[in-house]
Amino acid sequence: MAMIVKLYNDLPRERLLQQAAEKLNDGSLAVVPTDTNYAAVCSIDSKRGIQRLYSLKTGKKQKQFTLFCADLTDISRYAVVGNQAYRLMKSLIPGPYTFILPASRQVPKMVMTRRRTVGIRVPDRPACQALITCLGTALLGVSARDEQGRVIGTVPGLERYYHHLVDYVFDAGDIDSESSTIIDLIQSPPEVLREGKGKIDY
Repeated sequence: MAMIVKLYNDLPRERLLQQAAEKLNDGSLAVVPTDTNYAAVCSIDSKRGIQRLYSLKTGKKQKQFTLFCADLTDISRYAVVGNQAYRLMKSLIPGPYTFILPASRQVPKMVMTRRRTVGIRVPDRPACQALITCLGTALLGVSARDEQGRVIGTVPGLERYYHHLVDYVFDAGDIDSESSTIIDLIQSPPEVLREGKGKIDY
């Protein structure tokens, strides 16, 4: 049964934050708010957590997973970042953007695409940022959806669908779900693959 973690000023109590981080390192899953929607997440360093996250998507390997990082330094652990990519990301993060980058050796093969790339975000949401920082490693996440693939933006909906599937739900109230803007930084110049909440001005 998922524990509902109430947020105060968009942050959980320190004790519960520490507890959730420890459990994620051991393979637990959490649902956390981002600046676009709720996401089901695990620790990138937990093989058991990754396997459980896959099971939320009918047990088949999917390619919609995203790494949630704390900042540019964190991103450089998991991706190869060139000068052009660095400058663009620095101007946009934190925010509702997903960047496609070449994956580093720190990314488990089971979550890479065939192109050996990875999608990375730095969400502008204190609760998500706090969990990443407390965990000390990136989160692997996927949008919280029901069996029909519909995004779940309400806490009652999350409780109903995920109560036996995850261990924690960070309650930030209802979120009007929007897609992130996806930018392929492998291309030169960068290519916007999907226009979403994040605005591009370059």
